[in-house]
Amino acid sequence: MSLTVWDRHEAEATTPTDGSPGGTPEAPHNGRSRRRRLVLVTAVVLVLALVVAVAVSLARRGGNDAPLDPRNPGANGAQAVVRVLEQRGVAVDIARGQTELEDTDAIDGSTTVLVSDPRALSEETAAAMWDKARGARRLVLVEPDRFLLEALDLDVSPAGGGSPTRSLRAGCVLPGLTASDTVTAGGTGYSSLAPGATRCFTFEGTSELVSLPTGPGTPEVVVLGSGDLLSNGEVTRYDNAGVSLRLLGQGDRLVWYVPSVLDVSAGDTTPSSELPRALGPLALLALFAVLALMLWRGRRFGPLVTEPLPAVVKAVETTQSRGRLYRRARDTGRAGTVLRAAATRRLASWLGLPVGATPEAVAQATAAASGRPLHEVLALLAGPPPADEDAMVALADDLSTLEKEVHRP
Repeated sequence: MSLTVWDRHEAEATTPTDGSPGGTPEAPHNGRSRRRRLVLVTAVVLVLALVVAVAVSLARRGGNDAPLDPRNPGANGAQAVVRVLEQRGVAVDIARGQTELEDTDAIDGSTTVLVSDPRALSEETAAAMWDKARGARRLVLVEPDRFLLEALDLDVSPAGGGSPTRSLRAGCVLPGLTASDTVTAGGTGYSSLAPGATRCFTFEGTSELVSLPTGPGTPEVVVLGSGDLLSNGEVTRYDNAGVSLRLLGQGDRLVWYVPSVLDVSAGDTTPSSELPRALGPLALLALFAVLALMLWRGRRFGPLVTEPLPAVVKAVETTQSRGRLYRRARDTGRAGTVLRAAATRRLASWLGLPVGATPEAVAQATAAASGRPLHEVLALLAGPPPADEDAMVALADDLSTLEKEVHRP
């Protein structure tokens, strides 16, 4: 008799699964597994390709949700105005960032330049935009701040909030504007003392549109204080659509410039970079003010007094102090409640009653121990509060007498 020992891996490799030698019947199973993996990999690749294609398509279309973006179809976008201008034959070039603005064709007298987000401009990017737009027919700035107006040396300054009313009438005449045009109000108000400046949509001295006339080598500059009239959500109200199309469609071409904060260099000047310049002197002035206040109101401390710690306060002192507070407040009701609670607690302890026993139970046990009537004991332990100090003193005496009758040493 011979004994054969097989290795496990060798046995699994050579053991037939369907009665045939060599294990060759597993080949179809391996083929099916490879086909499944191939189908799975192909499906994953197709899904990734579809996702990339959709992302590229969205990127080419440039759709986003930025306010007053020419490719934003939302309520705060300005796609509707752009579409109508294109349908009317105005060529609209969208420049996102300084590089695309520089790459646009030369700007001539038939071109209008619109800056939809002037707050993203710095001193250098604003100067580059101004150089590019010098030859334009009209330059429209939507809600510019004081920093940009001073950087471009424009004689216009913000004058606070705009009109609290819902609409404003133009009250002026400009290329693209009539005196009867009415638009949505509520933007930023501006003022200007520049010669030849035209102020429109004025309310209590502030105007939501200021036009500076063209000069040698400079275009007409329109400061628009309310971008709502360009937005998709407001363009159909009042005369917003007509005013927008006439302001931007005076020429054959519109360059819609969307500034980018990524174009601002590290050493450039921005509204936020000017804050630290004023912060230093203000902080120094505040420090001097604090020092002056300390010298004026400061007082010299007296000599140090040593006292042993912890301080020991006797219980009788605490009780007397609390009593004086009750007496000063003339709170005889509270004092009587405290006296009754202490007496009830002591009586229950002497009579062997459990902690938390009710005054009725304590009164019954006390009456049995002292021989007094139950109603009399109950009136002492749970009666009405004392009306004055004399009644409170009498209650204290009666409780003390009752305790002595129960607790006989």
